Amino acid sequence: MSARSLVTTRRLVELVGDAHGFELLEDFRAGILELLRRAVPSDYVSYNEVGEEPDAVYGASDPPLDDEQLRRWVRVAHENPLLLELRRTGDGRPKRFSDVIERAALERLAIYRDFYRPLGIESQVAFTLPARPPLVIALALSRGPDDYDADELLLLTLARPHLIQAYRSAELTSAREATLRALEDGFETLGRQVVVLDPRGRVEFATPDARRLLGARSGRRSLDPAIYAWVEAQRGGGRVAGAHGAGGSGADAHSGAEPLVLRTAEATVLVRLLPSRRSDRRDVLLIERDSGELTTGALRTLGLTARQAEALRLLALGRTPADAARELGIAPRTLDKHLQHVYAKLGVSSRYEATATAWAAVGVGAVPAVDAIGAADARRG
Repeated sequence: MSARSLVTTRRLVELVGDAHGFELLEDFRAGILELLRRAVPSDYVSYNEVGEEPDAVYGASDPPLDDEQLRRWVRVAHENPLLLELRRTGDGRPKRFSDVIERAALERLAIYRDFYRPLGIESQVAFTLPARPPLVIALALSRGPDDYDADELLLLTLARPHLIQAYRSAELTSAREATLRALEDGFETLGRQVVVLDPRGRVEFATPDARRLLGARSGRRSLDPAIYAWVEAQRGGGRVAGAHGAGGSGADAHSGAEPLVLRTAEATVLVRLLPSRRSDRRDVLLIERDSGELTTGALRTLGLTARQAEALRLLALGRTPADAARELGIAPRTLDKHLQHVYAKLGVSSRYEATATAWAAVGVGAVPAVDAIGAADARRG
């Protein structure tokens, strides 16, 4: 291995390891920019949320932009060629200006004349984090005339699935904290169905719909044993098959992304564990109806083909490889080839890691953006 490859590998390991250290979403938003600048030298690194409306944008940058620079960015953000390419293809993997637009065409854009050129930005690479359309959440690295090379692009490509999981883990923890705060303030829920377990695993609080969806009778302080088995496996770092016919892959406790899939007479229910980090061990179960967010379209943003996304979706929903091949009408050997391509594109080595990344690519609903440390706000629409 060359000296340069060793440096790239070390930077990748440090980036991924440090990214998983952010406990809350606001910490991730504030800290990931510095980590990216350290991994891939850049003049600016930014966290961007861009909605469908022209002024529906939020931005945080390292180093921070001043108010006038932010106002200019808000006016022209929707003209970014990487954003336009993402909206056109749905592929959120890292791409550079030079991959999607000719230099002369870039220089004719208002975003270049009014925003990038005054900052000395000539090159950019960007990739997305999970978000529900039409919202786009992107991390962008920018610098002067030296374009990002193949090694830097590869580093970001390999890091992205792990950054997605770190982001989703931080989002889940933030959702848990927000839910508990709301409960403590006397609200039943934040528009979500939840169950709170006491330190002994008994139901301490449950919204009525959560009880109904999980089949718990009113006044009863226990849930189906299969749910408890899954919770204990998550706490202990193990994996456990789904319940009520879900079957399948289970989840790594540290991923914070893969739910338990329960098929009941009424509906398919997803149960997500938002584990307590406090000594009181009051865990929260977040209950969601059906698996509608885990679509092939959502998984294609990971850079997968339609067939690869379909195969991964079925496995993430608990199908065995044999069942998945049967539903897709293909031979098991063909399914295995699709999965090998999936693993390579996601930078993972197993079905467990791939399905965890699949669930991390869809979320639990948006957690509102907060002011990032060392960055200014652009207004939201």
